[in-house]
Amino acid sequence: MNLITDPWIPVVYGNGESLLVGLDQLIRESETIRDLNASPPQRIALMRLLLCITQRALDGPRDEDDWKNCRPRIIPASLDYLDSRKERFELHGDRPFLQAKTLQATNNEPVEKLDASLSSELFNHTVTRDLSNADIALNLLTTQCFSLGGTIGVTLWDGYTTNNFTKAVAAKGPGPSSDAPCAPSSMLHSALRGSCMLDSIFLNLLTKSEIPYDWGLPIWEAATSSPVELQNEFTGTYLGRLVPLSRGILIDPGSRKCTYVAGLKYESLPNYREPMGTVLLNRENEVFYMGIRLGQHVWRELGSILSLNAKSDAQGALALKKAGQAGMKDFDLWVGGVSRKPGQNLIYDMLEWNFLLPVALLGASSLKKYADGVAMAARCEVALKDAIQKNKNSYAKLLKTDGGSFVRKATVFFWSVLDSAYQVLVDIAASGELNLNAWRDLLRRTLRDAFEQACPHETARQIQAFAQARRLLAVKELEPDE
Repeated sequence: MNLITDPWIPVVYGNGESLLVGLDQLIRESETIRDLNASPPQRIALMRLLLCITQRALDGPRDEDDWKNCRPRIIPASLDYLDSRKERFELHGDRPFLQAKTLQATNNEPVEKLDASLSSELFNHTVTRDLSNADIALNLLTTQCFSLGGTIGVTLWDGYTTNNFTKAVAAKGPGPSSDAPCAPSSMLHSALRGSCMLDSIFLNLLTKSEIPYDWGLPIWEAATSSPVELQNEFTGTYLGRLVPLSRGILIDPGSRKCTYVAGLKYESLPNYREPMGTVLLNRENEVFYMGIRLGQHVWRELGSILSLNAKSDAQGALALKKAGQAGMKDFDLWVGGVSRKPGQNLIYDMLEWNFLLPVALLGASSLKKYADGVAMAARCEVALKDAIQKNKNSYAKLLKTDGGSFVRKATVFFWSVLDSAYQVLVDIAASGELNLNAWRDLLRRTLRDAFEQACPHETARQIQAFAQARRLLAVKELEPDE
């Protein structure tokens, strides 16, 4: 199977038709293909591959001016590049794609190991599935981007042990492995979506002037099979990191087995950052990735995700500034990622969100107003919990009951309403309005409704507790602006 000519990438066309396509068909028909039709980690891995191919084919763009003029060159340059590298995209053979041909084969894992959904917390029992070559190719790419660190098998790779890359005549295991570049901290990834795949690729291209380290080459162009040389040459460059080799994998085409061991080690923050990640600062001014918060809609984090603060290490995805540079009024933002089970090297969930947002929201003052509105909602949640359970005059204390179930019901109701109404805050923040009064009115209503929904007020004792505790719902920040 050749990944350029054979179908393996799930896409959806503008007419709604879903198909598998090869790399050449995707690029050739990228103006009629609307979007990828893939899970969150697959989408991220595929976008990284497409960007790597495009940026290698263009050898850029060099700067903002070159980026603005490069769209017409993307299709012909990428097709020419793929045509000249066809032998590097074979799934099997002498130079199998994203695999290590010089591994001493152990066939220590079933090929299903490459399917994140089958090795996740969602499937805690033995699962087998008849994986096609198309499935294997997609899962191989996704594994190299998202595999989680932990104990792993050990073998020889070009004469080096895979646990520490030292010369040896035999391998002893098991050994350690590191997170793939996309996996640390269950990081949230963000990407711009265009009206077609060509625009999605164009909008997410980064320029050489934006990359603070060497540009480099894709891993499939490596002239060496030595893991030590690969480690030195490819793990610290932009193109080398876009499509990583974080696992030493060799698929046995004659069985349902593969060799699966530690691969190259990729440094993370503060030395290297993933271009689709959102970087934050802790109290000690140390950088870390924003991660997925299970059970919480990501609209609450848009103030950080959309940050373009060039003077700070804390900022959103590097491609976000392209939304403003492209002259668009609105932009389509995809946010998603993979959550790992706390304390374990297991995938717990895969999540994604889509936003259609005004470009005006990217302004510093707009994001500040948006963040103020989110903080206001968070203080309302505190007031709600105080009124139901925590204050000495709370509903639960007055009724001499625990109140935990009341709090859970109230907070779920409160945030569920806001999760479907956050556009009110988006519109206010982007419009340049001087106050947040419409958002305050929504918070007041939702706060009262959540308290009423969660706290029974039928008996005389309940009515008395309800009336007294409801006074605690007053939130100073909900008072109108002066």
